[in-house]
Amino acid sequence: MIRTDGLPAALGATTLCQALATLAVFVLPVLAPLAARDIGLPAHLVGWQVAVVYVFASAGSGLSGGLLARWGPARTTQAALAAVALGCVLIASALVPAILLGSALIGAGYGQTNPAASQVLSRLAPPARRNMVFAVKQTGVPLGAALAGLLLPSVALWLGWRAAALLAAAALALAALGLAAFRPAWDAERDPAAPLRGGTGGALAELRAQPGLTALAIIGALFAAIQLALGAYAVTMLVEEFGWGTVAAGAAAALVQGAGAVARLVWALLADRWRAGLAVLALIGLASAVTAALLPLATAWPVAAVLALIGALGFSAAGWNGVLIAEAARMARAGRAGVATGGVLACTFAGVVAGPSLFALMVGALGGYSIAFAAIAVLPLAGAAVAWRAHRREAAGAAQPRGGQ
Repeated sequence: MIRTDGLPAALGATTLCQALATLAVFVLPVLAPLAARDIGLPAHLVGWQVAVVYVFASAGSGLSGGLLARWGPARTTQAALAAVALGCVLIASALVPAILLGSALIGAGYGQTNPAASQVLSRLAPPARRNMVFAVKQTGVPLGAALAGLLLPSVALWLGWRAAALLAAAALALAALGLAAFRPAWDAERDPAAPLRGGTGGALAELRAQPGLTALAIIGALFAAIQLALGAYAVTMLVEEFGWGTVAAGAAAALVQGAGAVARLVWALLADRWRAGLAVLALIGLASAVTAALLPLATAWPVAAVLALIGALGFSAAGWNGVLIAEAARMARAGRAGVATGGVLACTFAGVVAGPSLFALMVGALGGYSIAFAAIAVLPLAGAAVAWRAHRREAAGAAQPRGGQ
């Protein structure tokens, strides 16, 4: 019989849940070319649906405290996956009001998965391997995105796009049912009498209680903005400004995702070795800023050099997530890792929503995609400055003599 109270099982379960929830986020974006006719809207309007998802993800993360206190992380994750599954079913209806409601449910459920996982993993992860544990769990994000891109179109061509959305819903429902095995181990500390409304504002209040968490929230929002802009506009930039074909540009976008997935593990290994996650976040922000600033110069570069630069940008701009969440869990007060993570991610998701919109405005103002990336390089650079200042402040506090010694 498989043990459900240890780190390996918890890490496997939380990574799978993260992957499935992420897959659901990409259901409509991936299927939009096939679904647009049935829905009755142009495929490009899917960007607004993604914004709805992340607005509600931000709200869901910020309200996680009450659910975690009353239900525990296993029940909370079950409810989150059930909400996401229902959201996929509503999207399959092809009715615009139902799609909006489904997108809200997907976002609200997605916003709960990280705080619940942090509550579990923070109890089980050895301090010396904390960053690596959280980075492995965060590989569920690119894994889910990759699965969406690889599986859903094939299913849609075979059975129709609605069947693909319903298949995603079925997988989420099965995962929710399977998590029942983890309830005894994960939910032992829950308080059935805790008010569900106790989470309202609690996650954001946690940021005020721990100044280091406020810095992490700012870093997450700044880093997320450029990451989502890169994911949304890399293909268009390479086609329109670099003169690439769509297949080659798509392959470069896949390289960005792959580099980000590998980077999550590499940056985590470095953070564990240095025991300085904030310093690693500062390094990530600096690398993102430098590589983004070089893009306008790269329009005349050879293909191999452009691929190297794009890969390096993906390695930094899409590789920070695991270290950020591990730092939130480390800084949290005892038993409050889930709430602290929810507060940090509520702000991070705000950057997810704002990033592509801000980038679009910069493209219009500056007249090009690569120059717009150079302009928004200021965002990760600012994040690097915040991370380095927080690191220096923390190091200075640790060096202060205690007890008059």
